[in-house]
Amino acid sequence: AQAIFAQAVRPEEPSRRAQRASSTTVPDLAGSGSDRIAEMVAFTWHAPAPTAEPPAKVVSMRAAVAEMLASAIFVFVGCGAACANGASDGETNLVVAFTFGLSILVLASAVGHHSGGQINGAVTFSLCLGGELPWLQGAVNVAMQLLGSTLGACLLMAVFPCHMDKTKSLGSNIINHKSYSIPNVLVGEAMGTFLLCTTVWEVAVSPLSKAGALAVIPIGFAVFLAHTVMLPIDGCSINPTRSFGPALVSHVRGCAANDAAGMRDLWVMCVGPLLGAAASAGVAKVFRPLRKVAVAE
Repeated sequence: AQAIFAQAVRPEEPSRRAQRASSTTVPDLAGSGSDRIAEMVAFTWHAPAPTAEPPAKVVSMRAAVAEMLASAIFVFVGCGAACANGASDGETNLVVAFTFGLSILVLASAVGHHSGGQINGAVTFSLCLGGELPWLQGAVNVAMQLLGSTLGACLLMAVFPCHMDKTKSLGSNIINHKSYSIPNVLVGEAMGTFLLCTTVWEVAVSPLSKAGALAVIPIGFAVFLAHTVMLPIDGCSINPTRSFGPALVSHVRGCAANDAAGMRDLWVMCVGPLLGAAASAGVAKVFRPLRKVAVAE
């Protein structure tokens, strides 16, 4: 059995796509634009009935909402650990790193059967780039992850007043510019995200993997490992959608002089992880097993 990470992200089989393409009528070009879009795209909560003719593209809103809820909880718990404990020494870094890793393990187990448990815009991008997740579904998932991240940051703001937030930024990802350059951070973020995405591809998605539902364990530990390296450097993003909410809400709240630092450095937290995610998708294609081809006698 494939891992729950892969259950909600696999594209339909080629034979099914060919059957659907042969049976689907071409939309009437004389109709209105909204009618043509309605014929091509459907937003649904439940999967279409087997007897119903599916539209050209189906977006699962159940998967998208699951991603939003998981992202909100992820930011609240992970960044909340940073707000409550700080991340200024080895002991507090270990607490925060373990919290982020354990959060992914728990939340991926909770929502994996609904959405695949991506909870990370870079993971979603990698799965789309590698052909494991339709681009339209991926775009909707990322939009809902951003919304969830912002909601989680708002909840943190409701819990931690400025004087009790030990990060003073709701756990935003801020580069330690005194010790590290932007290229340093870009390489670190790319490598951390590559570690995570490659673990997802090889443990949860690959048909050769025997991990099954236990795939969430190495994936959670991949997040933990990346945080042990990157926390002193930039707070460890490896997840653009996780970085977005705290940076935005912290900037609006304005607790400290560096309240805009999260928004200033946000582009690095996007570029680095996306580069790592793209590299991971390329490696996954190299290691993807070849399909057996039937030879006609």
